[in-house]
Amino acid sequence: MMMLMMVIFAVIFAGGLYAIRVPAVQADLEVLLGNNFVAGPDDGSGHLAHIVFIMFTLTSPLLLAGALSMGLSAWRWFERQT
Repeated sequence: MMMLMMVIFAVIFAGGLYAIRVPAVQADLEVLLGNNFVAGPDDGSGHLAHIVFIMFTLTSPLLLAGALSMGLSAWRWFERQT
């Protein structure tokens, strides 16, 4: 159970670490925290990172559940073989 919790929190914090690097998320956090936000030129460089972050956030729970299910199935299969 402890290992499962560590894996889940590691995935969550990996997503958070990546989110901090996304310029659109940084701008939202600055506005949320009340810092003076000065908009720079919008050259579109942060859009790919923003899309990757959103896809990571939406698909990581599904991928984690699939990986855990496959691991549990493999473990049960090896237990039946012995």
